[in-house]
Amino acid sequence: MIIKRLTMHNFGVYAGTNTFEFQGTRPIVLIGGLNGRGKTTFLEAVLISLYGPNSFAYKESTYKTYGQYLRSYVNSNDWSKTAYVEIEFQLSANETDLYIVHREWNSLGARTHEEIDVKRNGEDSKFLTDNWPMFIENILPSALSNFFFFDGEKIAELAVDDTDEKMKESIRSMLGLAVLDALGNDINKIVRQQSRNRIGKEEQRQLDDLKKAKENAEQDLQKADRRIGTLQDELRQIRTEIETAHNEYTSKGGELVKHRQKLLEKRAELRQKLTTGQENLIAAASSELPLFLVRRWLEQGSQQAEREHAENDIQKAIKTVNSLYSEFNKVHASSDGRDFIEYVNQRAKNDSAGRLYDLSDQTLYMLHDLLDNRLAESAGNANRLMKEQMDTQKKADEIESYLSVDVNENDLTERYNNIRRMEKHEVELKVEMGSIIRSRASLNGNAMKTSSEYNNAVETMLEHLESQDDADRTIRYADISRKILKEYSVRLQRRKVETLADTTTECYRKLANKKTLIDHIAMDPETLDLHYIGMDGQDVPKVKLSAGEKQLMIISILWALAKCSKKKLPVIIDTPLSRLDSAHRRALITAYFPNASEQTIILSTDTEIDAANYELMKDNIGDEFCLNYDENTKSTTISRGYFRKERTA
Repeated sequence: MIIKRLTMHNFGVYAGTNTFEFQGTRPIVLIGGLNGRGKTTFLEAVLISLYGPNSFAYKESTYKTYGQYLRSYVNSNDWSKTAYVEIEFQLSANETDLYIVHREWNSLGARTHEEIDVKRNGEDSKFLTDNWPMFIENILPSALSNFFFFDGEKIAELAVDDTDEKMKESIRSMLGLAVLDALGNDINKIVRQQSRNRIGKEEQRQLDDLKKAKENAEQDLQKADRRIGTLQDELRQIRTEIETAHNEYTSKGGELVKHRQKLLEKRAELRQKLTTGQENLIAAASSELPLFLVRRWLEQGSQQAEREHAENDIQKAIKTVNSLYSEFNKVHASSDGRDFIEYVNQRAKNDSAGRLYDLSDQTLYMLHDLLDNRLAESAGNANRLMKEQMDTQKKADEIESYLSVDVNENDLTERYNNIRRMEKHEVELKVEMGSIIRSRASLNGNAMKTSSEYNNAVETMLEHLESQDDADRTIRYADISRKILKEYSVRLQRRKVETLADTTTECYRKLANKKTLIDHIAMDPETLDLHYIGMDGQDVPKVKLSAGEKQLMIISILWALAKCSKKKLPVIIDTPLSRLDSAHRRALITAYFPNASEQTIILSTDTEIDAANYELMKDNIGDEFCLNYDENTKSTTISRGYFRKERTA
């Protein structure tokens, strides 16, 4: 399996939609982030995408249900309260089929339900969607997933203890011994089941008790059903009576009385509005609005005033010309010029029409403003006020007509109280109906249970006489099968454990710094405990190994388990160099990371894969990402490059 893309939407610390696109051809993907920035969240997103409720991260968590586990990863800052994870992968570099697994959920309701959708080559696959747990178990069994996806901090803790039970269970699963364990459990169940047939019998007495319990339960259920039927009839009757009473109440003016106070308040409001509207109309009529009636004469006066202003300007110009000419003629006498002045004076006298209004400039400006703006505004405002007044009067008339209806309030009050009594009785019937329906579910379950127990007891009693010999024979053969299975399991485990131990030794030698301290690693074929054998053939106590060497030992086991499983899967390591010194870090970087898988995703802080370690591994890095945390939004986003470092070629 090669992961091509991982998308997280409002998942954990990743707010919004964040996508990792893996495009490199080299084996290592380096993702850098400080503590609490989303490295472990990345690992759990992969596990949820692939395994859902079968993820070992969920099973090892403190959450009681898978729904609670999913809710804990919905980013609380997003208003939609919806999250999803989506992974895209191909089974190997040589295969072209692309698989996309999309899991989505929200935290809006009291219960959280996950929706899963699986696509193959871009098309929805109903078969894969319905059978995804079976499909992924064939590719990468969940029992083996912690060989490929692991946390360096947990590895460091595991290195302190002896081989724990979880590790042994994983080893047995990888060796294929889990199937034999399941077979052994099934045989034990058969033995226990058959052993019950050999116990001394009181079947008849028990059968009588079961029959009586069955009959009592059926009678209780029938009684509840009869009462439910009676209540249904009473509810139908009371609903009909309530509907009839409502219709009569309405026809007698009940709704009018009910809303009478509101109508009175509305009438008073409308009357006040009419008074205010009348005052507004009077105010409008007391301003320039009456002048709208003589608008045509005002326009004619404006035109006349314009002509007078023009004539006045001409007279001023002539006066100025005459004055200048007099000054000029004192120095330069000219008869021709004088003739021109007289001609101009004559023309001005002939064109003069006489002054009617003699308006000032300010008065003429005010007249223009009145004609161009204020009259139209006043007329529009008056039209609006009159329309509002007409609408208000219409509403007031309607309310007045409603209030003029003559109703018998005493009769209506009696009818209203009667309706309330019937509605109260209806509520009481509904409450009783709900209580009986809830109790009926319990009664029905009890009836089904007692009936099933009675039927099973009858069948057991009838079969018991015939099955006694069969049970003895089955137990005898099952006991033989258990002994054979145990011997076969030990032999098979011994043969496969030797291969695993040799592979672990090979991996450890590639990583360990003190290669002469341990000659090889052995594994007990029955207990699966590890033994470190020195050059002298004696056990090397674990206490002689440093903390870093113990951690390398655990990594060697995981590496060997991954190799022996024959699965071509990616390796994801969170906090990879925890508690290792520089020498052991160098061995892990140069020997393990490039060879752990076709795709090795490393989630590291800047102190683990620092500049020196980065230089050691850069030739094997295909993709680099950095997790950037925003203190204001309390969320992480993704950028290319390891801690802002441009990826080297």
